[in-house]
Formats: sequence, C-alpha cells, structure tokens
Amino acid sequence: MLRIPHRPAAGPSVMMGLSALLLLLDASVVSRTHVGLAVLASGALALGTAAVQTGVHRTGRHVVACGLTVLVATSSLLTTSLVQGTFLQRTPGWAELCGLLALLCLTCRYARPTLLVVSSIPLFAAVMRTEERAPVLSDLPVFREVNGLFILMPVAFALLGGYLRSEDGRRRSAAQDVRRAERLDLARDLHDHVAHYVTAIVVQAQAGEHTAERDPATARKLFANIEQTGQEGLVAMNRMVGLLRTSETAAAQATVTPVMTSIKELVWRADSAGQRTSLEIVDEVKADDWPPQLAKTVQRLVQEGLTNVRKHARSATAVQVRLEVEAGRLVIRVRDNATGQQRGPSWFRPSGFGMVGLTERVVELGGELSSGPMPEGGWELSASIPVKWADRKPR
Repeated sequence: MLRIPHRPAAGPSVMMGLSALLLLLDASVVSRTHVGLAVLASGALALGTAAVQTGVHRTGRHVVACGLTVLVATSSLLTTSLVQGTFLQRTPGWAELCGLLALLCLTCRYARPTLLVVSSIPLFAAVMRTEERAPVLSDLPVFREVNGLFILMPVAFALLGGYLRSEDGRRRSAAQDVRRAERLDLARDLHDHVAHYVTAIVVQAQAGEHTAERDPATARKLFANIEQTGQEGLVAMNRMVGLLRTSETAAAQATVTPVMTSIKELVWRADSAGQRTSLEIVDEVKADDWPPQLAKTVQRLVQEGLTNVRKHARSATAVQVRLEVEAGRLVIRVRDNATGQQRGPSWFRPSGFGMVGLTERVVELGGELSSGPMPEGGWELSASIPVKWADRKPR
C-alpha cells in the first residue's frame, strides 16, 4: 500500500470560514424571530450536510447520503413555506442556498443513478423556491439583467457535478488500465522465471532416472533438488495466477539487461550540471541473486523516482539513489533536496498513475511503498521489500 504522510489541508478551513461568513450575513438581515431562526437553522443544516456528504459517499453509504439530502431539501421547502406564511425576508438565506447548490453538485457527482433522481429533484425544487423569499432581488443591479437565475444556478451546479463524475470515471478506468498493464508486464517477467523452474525439474528428473540404480546417493540429492525447485516454482506460479485475473496471457521473450546496469544508466542519464544525481549501493545488496520480478520492480522504482524529480522538483540540486538492506528487508530510496516551496509550480499535472502501477508491483512482492517530505528537508520515494526475495536464487 502506498503511504503518503499527512499534511494539513487548507481547504476545510477555507470552507468553514466561508460558511461562517454566510451565516453571519444571513444573521445580519433576518428578523430576530422564530422565522429568522428557522432560516439560520436551515442554512446551518444545509452547509453541515454538504461538508460531510463527500465522506459519506466515499464510504459507500449512498442511501444515508440520499436520506440526508432529502432531509435538507425538505427542511428548505418547509422554511420557505414558513417565510411566505408570515412576511418576506430580505434574503433567500445565502448559507442555505449555497449548501443546497453544493449538495446538488455532490449528488450529481457521487450518487448512484436511482438515488440521484430521488435526491436531485427535491434539491432543484428547494433552490428554485428560495427565490420566493426575496423578490427584491430583481431590483438589484447584478440580478436585474439575469432571467431565471434560480433555474440557471441549479442547472449549472448539476452540470458541474456531472462533469466531475465523468472525470472520476475516467481516472478510475485509467488507473485500472495501469494496474492491468503492470500485472501483465509482471506476469511476462514471471513467465521466464517459472519456465526455468519447470525445465530444471524435468532435467533433474531425467538425470535421477538414469542414476537411481547406479548411484542412489546422487539420485536422492537430485530428487531433493527437484522437491525444492518445485516448491519455489509453485510460489512463483501462485503469484502469476494472482496477477492474471483474466485469461490474458503472453509469453513474449525479451533481452534482459542486468538490473544494476539499467539502474546505473538511469542515474547517468538523470545526472546534469545543475542537478547532480548519485547512486549508492551497500555491499549487502547482491543483485545477481534477484529473481526477474524483483529486479524489474527495483528498476521501475528508481525510474519513477527520477522521473518525479524531473517533473516536480526541477530546483533540486542533488538527487541520491540508495540501495541497502535494513532489518532483513531490501530498501530502495530516491531522495532530492528540494524544499516544499521549491517543488512548485510544476509544468506537469500529477496523475498518480505511475505510482499506482509501482504500488501494484511492490505489494505483490510483500513490500511497502511510501512517498513524502523528509524531516530534514527534501522529498523521498522509498520501498521496503522482504529480503528473502533477494536471497532466493533460481537453480
């Protein structure tokens, strides 16, 4: 699983400030009666529900989200009827109106199709009826030239929600394509590895058949090797089966460059006068013992780390790639010395798809991937993989 250190976001604080400002604006113009209090309470309910709606949808509680939305819309409609039954306020309830529009946008973005209809219709009605609370809006310079403002607003927010929904679907589809491509790529790497095991079993079995009678000791050793090779082959095969959820298989053969040679070439290409890139490999790291899937994962991690530095930390003057063994785990780190302020702005829009595929590889090997700022400054991408994968040498 990819772990990214939590950094406080300014968004919630800004939204809370705007919500408080809108409620103060309503409080300054509504009457100090039960009707005015109803307008303020309805506004607070709408804003509060909008604030928690994203979290409710993302946890899969779509029915609860629909119920809350209908509750807010019903409260707004009742408040409008209460205002009409007494006297006209000088405001439609700006906090309530903004909350209703935000809920409409979130509903169109996250709600399931059936619940979308159930939730959006009451919201549309509630927004359009808020116009009846403040007919003096037509006398204001900004609104005088706009016909059907309270119809255009919900339509615009519904379209915004629909657009964000399509973007979410596109990103999910792209992320799934990346995962599928990584699984197939890793399966192709595993293919040669598993084929090697099977070939070794066949050869040793044939040799054992001919030496069983003449040299029983050698035959017993061969059959012991067959057992061990078969167990290792089953481990690799189980991982391949786990990766290939569909019948898509490939046995493409490719010329494999030694992993350390590939990593040195990546570092050499990234090195420049303005951004010195260095490689440090601790003596305990023995790349010759790595199976193909581990070697490809380490290469991809170094490549992704250096690519992220070029994209998002161009002001970094030093980049370090380090491979070492810690507490029985192979640790790969890619660090730069760009501070948080120096990391932006970037010319590239972060998609996260490279990290999605990399996470898929690392997790399949039983490892962990993390990315985030370092306490002493700079940014680090690191992976920790059980060293048993480096110790298991094919026979």
